[in-house]
Amino acid sequence: MAVLERKIIHKMTTLCSHVPYPQFVLPRHKHPEFEIMLFNQGSGKQFVGEGVADYREGDIALIGSNVPHLHLCNSKLKNSPEIELSGGDTLQFLPDILPLNMANLPDYREIHELLRKSQYGIRFYDRELYNEIKQMIDDINGLEFTARLIHLLRILEKLSQCKKTKLLSDTAYNSSNRIDEANEPINKVYAYLFNHFKDKVVLQEIAGYVNQNPSALCRSFKQKTDKSIFQCLSEIRIEHACKLLSYSNLTVSQIAYESGYNNIPYFIKQFHAITGRNPKEYREQINIL
Repeated sequence: MAVLERKIIHKMTTLCSHVPYPQFVLPRHKHPEFEIMLFNQGSGKQFVGEGVADYREGDIALIGSNVPHLHLCNSKLKNSPEIELSGGDTLQFLPDILPLNMANLPDYREIHELLRKSQYGIRFYDRELYNEIKQMIDDINGLEFTARLIHLLRILEKLSQCKKTKLLSDTAYNSSNRIDEANEPINKVYAYLFNHFKDKVVLQEIAGYVNQNPSALCRSFKQKTDKSIFQCLSEIRIEHACKLLSYSNLTVSQIAYESGYNNIPYFIKQFHAITGRNPKEYREQINIL
């Protein structure tokens, strides 16, 4: 399934940005930038590529270029208002900031290997390293140009030396997964669906967002994706429901609501049509595995 292609806006002076996330709210998404994620508060599940792992405050993750990822905090998964929401700090940088022939440069050997592994997603479990990297990311805000680049390389060098790591996915993603810019209207439709799948979605509003005629947009979307817009919406909603069924203790009714359905029988019908099972059967099978 396609994922939201997120656009990260960097300053004119850099391709490396410090972006804080006080609360994880983004849907499953990807971007060309590599991402160093520091988990500053809360706990939950991190989905990277085809993998999933628990996270907690003090962990670090490195996510490769165009690798799909999603964070779901335990306050949502466990339906408990007593658990604090999750948030973190990221350092996001484009591959263009590094040499194209990095694999052939001995000075970059360790960093190249680190970034290669990041296409699987890497988790770092070292509290001392977390404190050090957090300070380094805070410090980068006051640096520009060459000093900023050197600081980034030092951060990557620190990460490459960590021994307490784990790869998060069995599948490596690469730049070939990026949505072609020529399909920008299609990309914008996906962005709208991912950002509004919990709401009532109206074709006219999607068309207005993309700035196209509704009928023409439907034809174009079907031609380029072999699916209707609302078929994709259903898949996005059911994919979200599958994650909640797998990793939360919410009831089926709660999951239906969290996935954009107000009609429980219709949710079950849609779930069965896409997965071949009803929600209860799906959860039971997941618990057996």
